[in-house]
Amino acid sequence: GEEDLDLAGHKLWALKARPEALAELKRAAAGTNKDALEAAIEAAVAAGVPAAELDIGRQALKRIVSSPIWLYDPGDGHHIDVRAGPAIDGKRVRVRMHPGDLFCASLEQRGDDGVLYLQLADGRGWLFDKKPGVGLMCRRHVVPENDSPGIYRVIHDKTAITPTEALGNDDEVVGKLAYGATVNIIQVVNKTGCNRIRGRLENPV
Repeated sequence: GEEDLDLAGHKLWALKARPEALAELKRAAAGTNKDALEAAIEAAVAAGVPAAELDIGRQALKRIVSSPIWLYDPGDGHHIDVRAGPAIDGKRVRVRMHPGDLFCASLEQRGDDGVLYLQLADGRGWLFDKKPGVGLMCRRHVVPENDSPGIYRVIHDKTAITPTEALGNDDEVVGKLAYGATVNIIQVVNKTGCNRIRGRLENPV
């Protein structure tokens, strides 16, 4: 009957749409655009993409949503002064971000204006994900590869250096790294018990 024809038509459409939907899902899963990935997953479900591929896309979406690292990527290409509180027109502090700068957010707070305010984890102030009349200001940044030895850039101001891989107390700190400092990590230790990753510096002080 008519229902059988509709079902057959849907199956034929899904068969044709599946390769393109799968390709788009893989492209979106390799990026950091949350909206694009959500749309790709929805299209892949409709096209009948295999469950294993859908799971890969959903895991990628989970990483994007949960990442505490943000990238300052303004639509106007200008620098920004960090705010003292969660307000676009709030008091400005003497900290400036430039396009391409990364930072870690310890708190995300949605304002009545629909803007997501981001508190910098190192206590330097607040930024926001978008600005009315300007557009996108910050977006989540996901590092796809596993942590490994190599050159890193510090995104947490006054990052403490301790003598061993243990987190240590304040009196065990032998030095601190400023935001933007470049370091060479020669060993990585995953401290699963406390959800931390420690890196051994080539030149600790």
